[in-house]
Amino acid sequence: MWRRHLFMGIGSFTLGAVLLFGYLVFTPHGPHRALLIAIDAAGAACWLGVFAPIGTRLLQTKWRVPFFFIWSVTTLVLIATAAGLDGGIESPITGLLVLPVLFAALVYPLTTVIALAVVEDIFFVIVAVTGPVASPSRVTMTGVSLCLAGSVAVMAAINRTAQERDRQTLTDRLHKLATRDGLTGCLTYQAFQDALEAEEARARRYGRPFSVAMVDLDSFKEINDAHGHALGDATLRSMAQALLAAARNTDIVGRIGGDEFAVLLPETDTAQAPLVAQRLQSHARASETPVGVTVSLGISTWSDRFDNAAEVRRRADQALYSAKHAGRDRLIIWEAECRASLDASTTPTA
Repeated sequence: MWRRHLFMGIGSFTLGAVLLFGYLVFTPHGPHRALLIAIDAAGAACWLGVFAPIGTRLLQTKWRVPFFFIWSVTTLVLIATAAGLDGGIESPITGLLVLPVLFAALVYPLTTVIALAVVEDIFFVIVAVTGPVASPSRVTMTGVSLCLAGSVAVMAAINRTAQERDRQTLTDRLHKLATRDGLTGCLTYQAFQDALEAEEARARRYGRPFSVAMVDLDSFKEINDAHGHALGDATLRSMAQALLAAARNTDIVGRIGGDEFAVLLPETDTAQAPLVAQRLQSHARASETPVGVTVSLGISTWSDRFDNAAEVRRRADQALYSAKHAGRDRLIIWEAECRASLDASTTPTA
C-alpha cells in the first residue's frame, strides 16, 4: 500500500509540475515567470531525484510516516512560494495548497493529516499577509475553501482509520478462528506444526535445543461412553486450562487430536524438559475435572543440527505410547540411548 502511495505521489506531483509549467507558459506576462519555472523544475527534480529513491528505501522502516510528512510539507512550501510570487491570494496556484492534504487523507495516519491541514492554513495566512493586497471576498472565499477541504480530508482520515480498525479486528478474529481450537483455546494441529517448524529453523540457526511433550488423557473414551460427550468436552477444557497454566510464557500448547495435546518447549534441553513435563503432569492431576482423569506424557529433545522437528515429535509419540503400555499415568523420556520411565512424583535422573 505504501509503495503504491509513493508511486502515486510521484506521478501526481510530477503531473502537477507539468500543469504548473503549462500555466506559466500560457501566462508569460505574469510576474517572476523565469523564477517560477525554475522553482517548478527544481521541485520536479527533487521529487524524482531525491524523494523517490529515499522513499523507496524507507518504505519498510519506522521512518516511513515522517518521510511522507516532510515530503508533503516540502510540497506545501513550494506551492506557497509559487503562489506568493505569482500574485498572492489572487493567484490560482493558491488553490493547490489543498492537494497535499487531500492526498494525505488516502493513507496517512489521522494525526499526520490533521498536522498537514494546520500547516496548510498557516501557509495560506503567510501568503495572504506577505503577498499583494487582495479583495476581502477573495481572501474569505479561498480561506473557507481551504478550511473546508482540510476538514473533508480529516473526516476522510477518521473514516479510513475506523475502517482499518474494524478490518484489523475482523482479521484478528479470523486468525484466532484459524489457529485456535474452539473447545480448548489451544493451538490447532496446523498452527502447532507451524510453530514447531519455526522453532526447528531457530534451533538450526542458533544451535539452541528445544523439546516436545506429548500429553494424552488416559481412558478418555471410557469417560465419553460413561458420562456423555458434554462431560467429556468439559474434561478436555479443564485439562487444557491446566496445561496452559503449567506452561511457561514461551511454551506453546496445541491440541493435535481428540484427547491428545502437544507442548512445545523452546530453549529446553534434556535436563530441563523432565522438570517442565512433571509440572505439566502435576497441574493436570490437580485440575478440577468433572470426573477423575490422569494423563500420560512422552518427551523428546532436539539433539543437533542433523535432527529435525518431525523426528522429535515422532520420538515423543513413541515415548507416549510406551507410557500408555507401561500402565498409564506416568512420564516417559525418550533419550538417544535409553528411555527412562518416571512417575510424576519421581525426580528425573540423567
